[in-house]
Amino acid sequence: MKISKLCDKYHIAACIVILLSSLLRFYLILLGWPSLDSDEGTMGLMALHIAYRGAHPLVFYGQDYLAPIDAYLAACFFHLWGPSVLTLRLSVLLLFCFFLIQIYLLTSLIYNKPLALATLLIVGAGPGEVLFRELEAAGGAPDVLFFCSLLLLVSCWLVFGRQRHSVNQKSSKLHDGIALGLWGFLAGVSIWSDPLVLPFVGTAFLFLLQGYHQQLKSPLLCLLLVAGLLLGLSPEIAYKLTVPPSPSALSLLGPGYREPAYPPIASGSKPPSEGVALQASLPLQVAGALLVSLPLATGGNALCTLGPSRAWPLRADPQAQFCTVFHGIWSLGYLLLWGLATGQALFSWWRLRQVDVKSRPGALRSRCVEGARLMILGGAGGTLFLFCLFPQAALTPWPSSRYLVGLSISIPALLFPLWRLAFLPSKRLLCKPLFQAARLGAMLIILTVAVAWWWGSGQLLAQAPDVQKLNNEQQALMNFLLRRGATRIYTDYWTCDRIAFQSTERIICSVLDAGLQPGLNRYPPYSRLVEAAQSPPDYVFPIGSPQDLRLQKLITLGYHYRRLTYTNYAIYEPLRGT
Repeated sequence: MKISKLCDKYHIAACIVILLSSLLRFYLILLGWPSLDSDEGTMGLMALHIAYRGAHPLVFYGQDYLAPIDAYLAACFFHLWGPSVLTLRLSVLLLFCFFLIQIYLLTSLIYNKPLALATLLIVGAGPGEVLFRELEAAGGAPDVLFFCSLLLLVSCWLVFGRQRHSVNQKSSKLHDGIALGLWGFLAGVSIWSDPLVLPFVGTAFLFLLQGYHQQLKSPLLCLLLVAGLLLGLSPEIAYKLTVPPSPSALSLLGPGYREPAYPPIASGSKPPSEGVALQASLPLQVAGALLVSLPLATGGNALCTLGPSRAWPLRADPQAQFCTVFHGIWSLGYLLLWGLATGQALFSWWRLRQVDVKSRPGALRSRCVEGARLMILGGAGGTLFLFCLFPQAALTPWPSSRYLVGLSISIPALLFPLWRLAFLPSKRLLCKPLFQAARLGAMLIILTVAVAWWWGSGQLLAQAPDVQKLNNEQQALMNFLLRRGATRIYTDYWTCDRIAFQSTERIICSVLDAGLQPGLNRYPPYSRLVEAAQSPPDYVFPIGSPQDLRLQKLITLGYHYRRLTYTNYAIYEPLRGT
């Protein structure tokens, strides 16, 4: 590549934006945001086992999908700087930096450099829920963003390169076989990383057919593509063949782990939640997706903020109603932009399909560009469509918004019709006042999206003191248990793997559910170690939790434990001599 291209002003500006975006996330990590939870603690434990025990896990502990790629990366950082939350999160920070580079290159290739830079300015920031998914080292979001953008970029390189070869009549079967095999391998690794990439893998394959439809008529080249796909999926396949399905693990296709429903515990305190449990149905799933999940995933909640409990189910609170209407308008705007961008790209692609490429050599590349745009838009549309069919879109639309993380990749595709109207030269002279008003409206919409993402980032700095207080309480609890010699404990899911990782496995835990029965233990050897402890293990649960209330009731019935509290936890120790 020529030096003049490397010194392009847009490339330099992009490097600065990527650096600042990475520093923003690194600063949040230094502040301790987000607070460590057990999902992330599980990834940390996997990294410990890889780094110091020679473990080679094929999937995330306790479930039959999600690749432990973050754990392998974190294990490298553990060897360099030791295990900590900071070194654990360096793995996802690295993946996000590559995502920024890839989305810039992809947007520059199929749109233009100014829009690519504007895209970086938007996705380089982010509202709280978006940044939380990007910085939490628990698999999923960082891997989806990295692998989806990489697969789309590689697909464009291959198809555009194949188009140049076809024009110059320079191609070889060996070259095509290597290209298809590598594409298949990348697609397989992407699916292994997280099944959420499947809509983008599907549209990327359809786009690949645009450049390789003649080559894929060859059985040998098809075999190379499939072989690459199976090789990329080989860790997942090996796991499925060697590990029998378990009802105590989370499963993508099977029932997997589901905590039983227990009767409420009688107490003088008010129940923590009110209202009737929702039943999943298609209308409710669409409503949950458009009124909660989609605004969360695309920045709408940052401009009119609602917490999880107020966002869903719908409430009579006037502010909640106002924000819900705003979120609905935001989602409607997203759908309209998606429809406009998809319609324009599809019309242009179909029109160019009728053009004789020999008479217009540039038409072939233009058709490939429109196909690439449809690839991105199709992946985003497929992601949202499948999510609306998912029962959790109605039952838990707030946490389930993580399944829409791939929509961040569609931002330049959605903004392009507005960008073209707002900034690209136009020869339209009819109805000039109306056209100028439309241009101003397009600029305002683009600015609103950028403000939403940056405003959300600014809101996080105000949360830092509360998060640091929570982190200090978690650290104090761990130190308190170690001082008392409580190295084998029963606790809840959201405490277990977090405290095990924080203590570098000096504290071993086993999960009990709300009925004090064995819960979701992601690492089964921990349960056996706790059960085999020489002295009765302690019980450690958040104050007021169902487990805490049940244990208090058992003590009144003669259970030989005493209750003490520390920070916001209740600790049950066995009475000596019993």
